[in-house]
Amino acid sequence: MDQWYLYHLLMGIIGLSVGIVGFSEILSQGISLGTSLMAVGALAILAQTGYALFIKEPSKLTEWQSVEIAAIGAILCSVGALLHVLA
Repeated sequence: MDQWYLYHLLMGIIGLSVGIVGFSEILSQGISLGTSLMAVGALAILAQTGYALFIKEPSKLTEWQSVEIAAIGAILCSVGALLHVLA
């Protein structure tokens, strides 16, 4: 798989993980500043990822876009969201 697609897919996973935590907190405890910012931030990440994957032409990753760091972040965010939802 091309690194450009993989990077944006991993960023989508990060956005989805943060969104799950943010929206579950909103549903269980109500709206607060922190949870609202998490939810809006997750929507922004998912919108950017959708734009990059489905509309934009693939290009080379810039020097600050690292697939390895995005993979570690996606794993940590997913595990954290899973633990938050299950706990």
